[in-house]
Amino acid sequence: MNPPAIQIVRLAESLPDDFEALRHEASAESYRFVEGLREEWLAGHYAGSDDRFAAFAAFQQGELAGIGALTPDPYDPEPDLLRVRHVYVRPLHRGSGVGRALAAALIQQGLALAPRLSLRAGDPHAAAFWEANGFKQDAGGRRRSHLLTR
Repeated sequence: MNPPAIQIVRLAESLPDDFEALRHEASAESYRFVEGLREEWLAGHYAGSDDRFAAFAAFQQGELAGIGALTPDPYDPEPDLLRVRHVYVRPLHRGSGVGRALAAALIQQGLALAPRLSLRAGDPHAAAFWEANGFKQDAGGRRRSHLLTR
């Protein structure tokens, strides 16, 4: 049996319809960074023509399964560095490939625009996930745990 298809969509006009439910699930797990994405979205960071600000949603069988964003690194504002941020996969969709598909979209977009991507993995599970997706541990920047170089 094939796993349910995953669709990755770059967000342009609005956050997905089920975003509030996803945000509440993240908050219940003490993940506050989804709230940060909401605040940045409402502030208009993703509305302009700057491709360095990109938000992606992952859908599985039509249901919002995960979300993530790419932005200039707010802690290391170097011109050759972008940051993978606000990545969250809903509990019911974990282990189904949603995270890998979302990470692939973020990495592809990021490396098309900058030679280096940074992120901060919040726990050992997240660190292992990002390392499996090509990131290397790196404490050389401010508030980052991992770096991926083109």
